Amino acid sequence: MNTDVLKSLLTTAIAASTLTLTACGGDSGSGGGNPTDNSGNNPGGNNPGDNNQGGNPVTLTDTSWSAGQDRILGLSYGGTKDNPAISLLKGKPVSAQDGDEFSFQSVTYPQTSFSEIRNIDNLNDRQDYQEFDIISANGKDYVIACQDGNNSTGYEQPTKLHIWESTNPGDVESILLADINNFFVVRGCNGLDAHFTGGSSTATAAQVYVAGYSEPVSSGISGDRLVKVTLEFDTTKTIDQGAVSVSAGTERAAAESLYQAGPNDSIDAVAAYGNNAYIFTYQDDDAYNTLYYINTAPENPTPVVVSQSVNDVFVGVAQPMAVKGMTLVQGVNNHDLIYLVSDSDAPGIAVAGYRPFVNVPARTLTTTSDTLAQRCSDAITANPANGYGQKMWCYDSTDAGKIIELQAPVYP
Repeated sequence: MNTDVLKSLLTTAIAASTLTLTACGGDSGSGGGNPTDNSGNNPGGNNPGDNNQGGNPVTLTDTSWSAGQDRILGLSYGGTKDNPAISLLKGKPVSAQDGDEFSFQSVTYPQTSFSEIRNIDNLNDRQDYQEFDIISANGKDYVIACQDGNNSTGYEQPTKLHIWESTNPGDVESILLADINNFFVVRGCNGLDAHFTGGSSTATAAQVYVAGYSEPVSSGISGDRLVKVTLEFDTTKTIDQGAVSVSAGTERAAAESLYQAGPNDSIDAVAAYGNNAYIFTYQDDDAYNTLYYINTAPENPTPVVVSQSVNDVFVGVAQPMAVKGMTLVQGVNNHDLIYLVSDSDAPGIAVAGYRPFVNVPARTLTTTSDTLAQRCSDAITANPANGYGQKMWCYDSTDAGKIIELQAPVYP
């Protein structure tokens, strides 16, 4: 592993007596943001003067990007309304070795060039890092990175969560995604979202949602699954001093199952806040692309269909959607807006709407016509916490190594 480069992800001034919680999404980010319109008169559109119709958007640049080698794996939002901090995870192959090299980078406004905060060279480890998120409490920023497991005979290992403080990336806590009841083991990592849920400086609760391939321990079916990991953070301690503990299960078996897809189905992305989770799936038997809402509070949650179609909305034909990233903007007194991006062959943003616990129609997935949104692909993040009118960031399919800022699009 290469030497870790120590640098803070975010800059946050917080009074010692105040508990501040922020969840910053890896393709499902959250945190502070623009004031909310709670009147119900705002349809979820752009604020006056905002312009998503092209021009010269704020662009964040990875100056070390190697075109044709690097691949974008995730984005995360943090910081404040006036000084957002955007972080990315990228990977690339390395010649003459089995494992890839991964780089975690961040930039805080008004700067526009990313700086590396941690480099991980997997050498001969084939288990790739696939996703990440950043959550913040009491002035500390914690990176949660998801590393694939292995299901090869003789080399089996669960998917792992690696957790470290942004200012001390060499001090890492690892948690294994095996079932707390020993029924299954997670082997893959298609999506991750994390957030703090409340508490004190010495006992701050957090939830981590992971979607990925799983296998039964003894009997059952293999397939993609959504799991939840419940953690507790003591922000007065370092990671090495035991800042992170598992609230349900153990560090070697911390996964609770929320939803299992069919044996030939996929769960491609997850975005969540509180006990509200959205997942995107492809159901092979009936060829449906489906966006589900799940209330994760009950012991056996039931998914609710938000949008379902055989068509890929990005290209307008009947085929599986290649969803690479998903984020949301919480509706507060209106629909949650859920945003999806595909790959660079089908750029653009698809948006759907759903209002939990209120009997109003869902808004099915459709693409937005915003000019800037049509450049987006592969990774997306936003601030969902304070309702409509939020900024959003995505990978620019037209310019390698660039992240563009835009206003979260309206529902068409």
